[in-house]
Amino acid sequence: MALALTLGACAPLPQQADADAAAAASAASATQAAQAARAAAKPVAPSPPGEQRIVIGGTNGFHTTVKTTPPSQVCDTDAFADGVRYGYALTWNRLIAEAARSGGRVDKRKFDASAVHSQDDQYKIQWDGKERTNACASDGYLIGRIVGTHLAGLNLRDGKPS
Repeated sequence: MALALTLGACAPLPQQADADAAAAASAASATQAAQAARAAAKPVAPSPPGEQRIVIGGTNGFHTTVKTTPPSQVCDTDAFADGVRYGYALTWNRLIAEAARSGGRVDKRKFDASAVHSQDDQYKIQWDGKERTNACASDGYLIGRIVGTHLAGLNLRDGKPS
């Protein structure tokens, strides 16, 4: 009897062994999935301080990511990014259309027009008496549109997105 208790104390109970095996298999699957995700992800170099990576375009049509650093006077980086997106996509599509009409080099990559949205109404200047209540957002959006327009012209001239 003492021998049976000693063996019973060392051997796992059948239900516990099944649960441990399932937990081990689940952990192994999770580890493999994490390793596959890390292998599939492209390594991303660290960005300089203040640099933003802004995705432009929707799931349909052309899309790209540009890297830019907002000028020091920008205090709303989200509004700046919205402006960059709109200015870039609008300018890119306009320049491609102009090149096609003039018989020049035609780039087939074009942003889906339904993904290019002006947010002028959202960022229009709002006044409270003599002061602007949304100066950071309004200025950030306008500066972003200018930067986006400039980047699209540069990138289209070089034939590649930044």
